[in-house]
Amino acid sequence: MLKAVVFLAFCLALHALIIPATDSRIYYTEHNWYADPSGFLETLNPGAYIKLGFTGSSISLSLDEPFDQIICTLLWSVDDGPEQIRSPFDIGSSTFITIASDLNTSSPHSLFLIIRSQFSDDRWVNSSTRLRITSFTIDDDATLFAPKLAPKRLLVYGDSIGEGYAVHGHLPWEYAHDAHKAFAFALAAGLNAELSLIAFGGQGYTTSGAGLCPPLWNSSGLSNESAWDWLSANHTRSFKKCPDYIINEHGTNDVESDSNMVFINALGWLKDMRKKCPDSQIFLTVPFGQFLEETLVKVFRAYQTESSDASAYLIQMGEQASAGLRNEGPSFASSDGLHPWAWKSVQLGARLAAKISAIVNEKHSWEFYFLMSAFYCRPVCQFI
Repeated sequence: MLKAVVFLAFCLALHALIIPATDSRIYYTEHNWYADPSGFLETLNPGAYIKLGFTGSSISLSLDEPFDQIICTLLWSVDDGPEQIRSPFDIGSSTFITIASDLNTSSPHSLFLIIRSQFSDDRWVNSSTRLRITSFTIDDDATLFAPKLAPKRLLVYGDSIGEGYAVHGHLPWEYAHDAHKAFAFALAAGLNAELSLIAFGGQGYTTSGAGLCPPLWNSSGLSNESAWDWLSANHTRSFKKCPDYIINEHGTNDVESDSNMVFINALGWLKDMRKKCPDSQIFLTVPFGQFLEETLVKVFRAYQTESSDASAYLIQMGEQASAGLRNEGPSFASSDGLHPWAWKSVQLGARLAAKISAIVNEKHSWEFYFLMSAFYCRPVCQFI
């Protein structure tokens, strides 16, 4: 069977155009993917996605490693059609995946491809368990073109709630978890932004996450101790172009940690994030279940006392958001009392978007007011 698949891929390649995954016409979420100079893209983040436009009758992708070694689930949509989901049980050990075929050649097409979930025990250190796309294949007389994108960029740091853990309840992992159904994508839609989602189950300011990922922040800055500015143990995360919005949803997994260490690490992340992205709007968010709210409020107050940062904000969602998510057992909002159902997670993202939009719009209104005041009072000001 494997020989037949390889032979078919070879035959298709003889009459096809093979394009490196890092081609400039392909959009990949800025803070999720390592773009290798040789042309491949690599990621270990559920929620990392790709968008592109193309012509022709078909599109496929090639991987560096057999798909069943990666242990992730892919989701894609062509031309905004119904989502297609593929797990290792569907694709097996193939390195060549057909996305779509028999398409209408008289009209252009679009592709949205996302990692729905990732379940490797070692994705942080072992590169062979990460999704590594080497190329896309289209018809030999077809072409790629840049997709239409949202005007803003959003970066979300999160945990298992962020990566969509158990949004579909207690099912086998390939069905239960779905980053695309989690709050961050609803938030991105509300902010009209493309999303880079960095979420690891179990991770916190002081706790390590799934796949051997280290805690979010540590003063050492080493890749095995501090994850926030590392793509993996091997590659740093690029901030050459910072996002418009940065959201931090951590704290849930720190409930049993020393609160002083949580304070130190959360404050350290906030300071370093501001140094890395001086113009981004940063939102320190109290977890939806209101865990460590008192500590995070102290963190934000200490930061503002020292920095007076007008573009950093504290978000508190309150008891209405936390109902059923306080780790008190199964509830209407959650199958386990901690991880929200898909509908609840999307609702939380919409609520968060409303809060952030109100803050951003109020700030812009005041900036516009002061700009106009300065303009119209110029002769008076000069006289004074």
